[in-house]
Amino acid sequence: MDVSTKALNPFRPGSGKLPRDLVGRDADMERMEQLLVRTELGFVDRGVIYSGLRGMGKTVLLLQFAKQARSHGMMVVQCEANGDARKEYDAVFHELMMATQRMRDRALREALKNAFSYVKDLSFDFGIIKATVGTQSQDGQVRTDAYRLELLVEELSQQLKECKSGLFMFVDELQEMSDEVLGTLIGIQHRMGQQDLPFFIVGAGLPNLPGVLTRLRSYAERLFSYHRLEALSEEASALGFRNPAQEAGRSFDDAALSELVERSMGYPYFIQAYGAATWDAADASPMSIDAVERGLPEAWRTLDHGLYVSRWQRASELGRDYMAAMAAAGTEAVDTADVARRLGRPNSSLTNVRNQLIELGLIYAPRRGQVAFTVPGMDAYIKRALPVRVEPYETEE
Repeated sequence: MDVSTKALNPFRPGSGKLPRDLVGRDADMERMEQLLVRTELGFVDRGVIYSGLRGMGKTVLLLQFAKQARSHGMMVVQCEANGDARKEYDAVFHELMMATQRMRDRALREALKNAFSYVKDLSFDFGIIKATVGTQSQDGQVRTDAYRLELLVEELSQQLKECKSGLFMFVDELQEMSDEVLGTLIGIQHRMGQQDLPFFIVGAGLPNLPGVLTRLRSYAERLFSYHRLEALSEEASALGFRNPAQEAGRSFDDAALSELVERSMGYPYFIQAYGAATWDAADASPMSIDAVERGLPEAWRTLDHGLYVSRWQRASELGRDYMAAMAAAGTEAVDTADVARRLGRPNSSLTNVRNQLIELGLIYAPRRGQVAFTVPGMDAYIKRALPVRVEPYETEE
């Protein structure tokens, strides 16, 4: 295949890149469309939470939802959690300001700007201490930011409701958000709902996200509509390969398509990786199973560097041993007692390393006494990577 044909490759492996054809998520997009229409009609519903393994397309789905919201004239805020409360508040306020500037209705845009001016000039009394926005210590600033954010969201939501619009905040990696900011946002979602104001958190994260939310605020289980993002069906996976290729002037033969569907296991990121590698390896259309096989090394490199290597490096030596024991078990969910047995250590002695791996987002606990990888195919990678050792990043023991 010549360079010009490779340039037409329609597959786009990468974090948060919208594919040419978003397949298998029609019900999710329709659900968001209904929420947007109901907002225009003046109804206030719950926020929305999506959880699932990495590589499942959560980030892409949030991008699609934001695109839909903008098409309905909603105020759209997009941000990613990082665990640092000060930085997260700064990012939220920055994105709220940018979202205000993007509103096309001039009169509404000016009204929203006035809300910023009003909140900026406020001062807050904490007991006997009076704090003016922007003049206190870092701890005081974080505390003030919580009050300021709630007032700002309330002011913005009131203005937006008058114009049959709403404020949609899309947050990726929500399980990583600091307790301070996440607790504040959950509380704001709760109070805006009580006031019948159109503010919606639409978040995405790992499978432990619902538990993280309810740990911070018990009422969070009733505050959001929860959805688990699962692997695509074989039919949807086949469309994920076939449709982009056909739009770019190529096709797969039956054997190649069947092999690609099987290898992708329904994971959207895998579809993009295997599709891109096969396209570049093919020298004719329809693309054959020979092209699939020739492209496998490149597909594996894409998956390794896109999903596995950096995560493997984050773990300590003991953390890697723990994950290697999980991989050796050969099951999707592994009993923690089985991991301890394979490592020849008491289960209680592994609590800290297990918690560290969970905090790093490398594993999660699907059920009490069990652990599983957050990244599909991590067990296969570990088996390929061992016994090669890569020095871990600096971590706190």
